[in-house]
Amino acid sequence: MEISGSAECKELLTECLKVFKPFRGAYINIDYSLLPRGIAGRVNAEIETVRKRKKPGLFRKETIRINRRIKDNEFYIRINNNLAKIYDDKLRKEVVTSIIVHELLHIERKDLLEHSKNYHRRKHKKIHSALEKEALERLNTLRRLENLEPLGKKNYLEDEIKRRVSNTE
Repeated sequence: MEISGSAECKELLTECLKVFKPFRGAYINIDYSLLPRGIAGRVNAEIETVRKRKKPGLFRKETIRINRRIKDNEFYIRINNNLAKIYDDKLRKEVVTSIIVHELLHIERKDLLEHSKNYHRRKHKKIHSALEKEALERLNTLRRLENLEPLGKKNYLEDEIKRRVSNTE
């Protein structure tokens, strides 16, 4: 696996990868970036779509089969640059680590292959249904490895992320 991006983000990403299965042959680029207000992090990949048409039979209609795959196994994780302005290094590390774990779960679960149409309607039903719980479990596992206290359901990191991301400084 190859990692590129800013030094701080690369270091935090390698820490977060301790609680994930290895992404073989993957290229991950991670950095702070200008994101829309209200978005803490985003993961992107170039997705290749192949449509195969099946000829109609005697009584059948024409069918179209769609195959989607991530091209060259490349992922781009972007973190809101307002989070880079957190002066307390420990708090910034915890907040960014939380976001990275969330985005790595999207990569692991192959959520990027879902159709982007009607994303906001599907977001809480299909993609994010069990993701938040699993992200908290992985984050707590990572915190135990670093001898830190595990977070509860309602943690201070979520409040800090919301406050910083909605900040328009």
